[in-house]
Amino acid sequence: MFKNLFGKKNSPAVEKFLESMKIDSEKGRVGIGYDLKVLKELDADELNQVESVLIPRKDKDWRDVEALASINTPTAIQAVKSCLNSPNLEVRIDAVKILKKMNIVDQVEEVLLNTLPITKISGGLVQALALAKENPTEKIKQKLIWCALHGNDTTRTHCAALALFLYGKAESEFDNNQKIIFQFGVADKAKRIEAFPEFCQIIGVNPNDFMK
Repeated sequence: MFKNLFGKKNSPAVEKFLESMKIDSEKGRVGIGYDLKVLKELDADELNQVESVLIPRKDKDWRDVEALASINTPTAIQAVKSCLNSPNLEVRIDAVKILKKMNIVDQVEEVLLNTLPITKISGGLVQALALAKENPTEKIKQKLIWCALHGNDTTRTHCAALALFLYGKAESEFDNNQKIIFQFGVADKAKRIEAFPEFCQIIGVNPNDFMK
C-alpha cells in the first residue's frame, strides 16, 4: 500500500513511520499510536508526502489526527480543525483535545455540547465523558443532566452517573451506590420522567429546565 510512496525508494525513516501505521487488532486494543518520533527525522518534502497520506484518512482514526498535529504545518492543522465536525465522534473529541493542548483553539465546551447527545457506548461516549470530567463547566454538567433523560439507551445511565459526581453528589464518576442512575437505563421514557424530579432534587436543579 505504501511501497515507494514518493516515486522513489522510501528512506528508512519513512518506512519506519509507514510501518507504524499498520495497526493490528492487538495495537488497536491497547491504543498504540503511530511512531510520531520518527517524523522529526523526515525532511520537508517527505513530511508533505506523509501529510498527503494522512489527510484523506483523518476521519477514520484518532492516530491520523494525532500525526497531523505532530507534523504541525498550516495544512495539517487545518485538517485537524476540520475534524471538530467529524462524523467519527472519537476523532472529533481527540481533535478538540489536541487543539486545546496546542493553544490553537479552545472549543471543548462547544464540541461537547454538540457531541454528547449523539454518542454511543461504542462510539465516542467514553472519550466524551472523560473530556467532560476534565472540563466540568456549568453548561457541560447541565448537558449531562439532559442526556440522562433524553439520551440513547447506551448513554443515559453513564451521563446520570457523571452528573452526580460532577455536582459533588457521588463518590466516583460511576457510583453503584447511587441506585437512581439505573432508572435512566430503562427504555420507557415515562418511567424515566417519573424518576427525574428526584434525580434533579439530589443535584439541586429544576427538572423543568431539562424537559425539552
